Amino acid sequence: MASDILHIKDGYYFELPTALWRSTRKSAAEFPRWVVRLDDEFQTAEADLIVTKLGEMGVDAGNLTGLKAEWEAWKKSSHGNYAWPLDAYLDKKYSQLVAKAGTWADRNAPKAQDSLKAYLAANPQPEIEWFADVVADESKAKQWTEFKAELNANAVVDKFATEGAGKDWSEAKIAQYNRSLDGKILIPQPFAELRNAYDVESGFGVSRYMIIEVVVAILLVVAFRWLGKRVATGEAPKGKAWNFLEGFTQAIRDKVVAPVMGEHEAAKFMPFFWTLFFFILGCNLMGMIPFAGSPTASFGTTFALAAIVFVLGVAMGVKTFGVLGFLKNICPSLGLPIYLGIVIVPLLWLIEFASLFIKHMVLAVRLLMNMGAGHLVLLGILGIGINTEVASTFSTLPWVGIAGLSIAGTTLLSVMEVFVAFLQAYVFTFLAALFIGSSMHHH
Repeated sequence: MASDILHIKDGYYFELPTALWRSTRKSAAEFPRWVVRLDDEFQTAEADLIVTKLGEMGVDAGNLTGLKAEWEAWKKSSHGNYAWPLDAYLDKKYSQLVAKAGTWADRNAPKAQDSLKAYLAANPQPEIEWFADVVADESKAKQWTEFKAELNANAVVDKFATEGAGKDWSEAKIAQYNRSLDGKILIPQPFAELRNAYDVESGFGVSRYMIIEVVVAILLVVAFRWLGKRVATGEAPKGKAWNFLEGFTQAIRDKVVAPVMGEHEAAKFMPFFWTLFFFILGCNLMGMIPFAGSPTASFGTTFALAAIVFVLGVAMGVKTFGVLGFLKNICPSLGLPIYLGIVIVPLLWLIEFASLFIKHMVLAVRLLMNMGAGHLVLLGILGIGINTEVASTFSTLPWVGIAGLSIAGTTLLSVMEVFVAFLQAYVFTFLAALFIGSSMHHH
């Protein structure tokens, strides 16, 4: 794994201790296709095909002579560039050129009909201009698109692994790739092709956090179906599980929803808010399970939750006041005299309208940062005790002391993380109730 941060990043595998899950693949054909695509031999062979094709399309040989060396140097210049194939490199360079040309033209040639041509005329860049000419030519651009589709076909990878250089992979290379996959339970991807273990090349990828979210949702359905059956009997709550679920549900109603929305609205919206609270709580607590992960440490999850609150708030506001009434209600009544209101009210309305979006975005970021930051701190402190470089710096006794303090600190912070998991679920639910309630009441 290239970076420790990837341990808490969403991915397309579940991770276990390497001793519990070994990769025992014996040939290139047994590895996932994305592993083969990242292989240097495969990418070099693919680059040779690309250079040959570009030559056949009429690109001058002088432009292609140092292309592979330039691409190799670019891949090594940054971790983010690692294992990008040559075709993706060319497309990225061209996209960056177009973006730069657009920015330049806005300042220096706003009336130019072709900002790219104007930019290159003033700032020649021969290392990429030839590719811009390929893209600008309709016939060549079509050939390039079709050729890339052929390169990215699974048949190309399969042929390399079974008939090409892949069938002769050395035992050392296979062992190296097996070591990189040790401990990783890869999630089957029937709807997607992966670029690597963390990114989708095309299609819809099923990630680890998606599966955890589904598990949390199923657990909620099971728990509340069970609770509903118990409540329907009319008996007094008995048992820890019953008291826990009903106690928290009652607390959400009496301490969160009812104070900001009123008793009448609280009954109507309680199913939404207790689902929201327990779903966020479940996702937060999943981060405390070793080798699982917290979906709420992913912006995609927190953004989706905030978007649901935003859409529901706007929908209920429009339902209550109508479209014009809702827009008018965004700005509070100030009771200003008309000569002041003409100036101040429109400005305040614009600020409040912008804040309608900003506060929901902040709602997503707040949950993301609180959960992600906690995991980062735990990872950093624990890393001090188990890092091999730290262990090699000290003699045995001092390192044992450092490792012991690291583990003790991680344990104490883990207890605090459980508290934070409950707290952040409460805060998100409270703010969601506040935002939705404010959209339904006059300011």
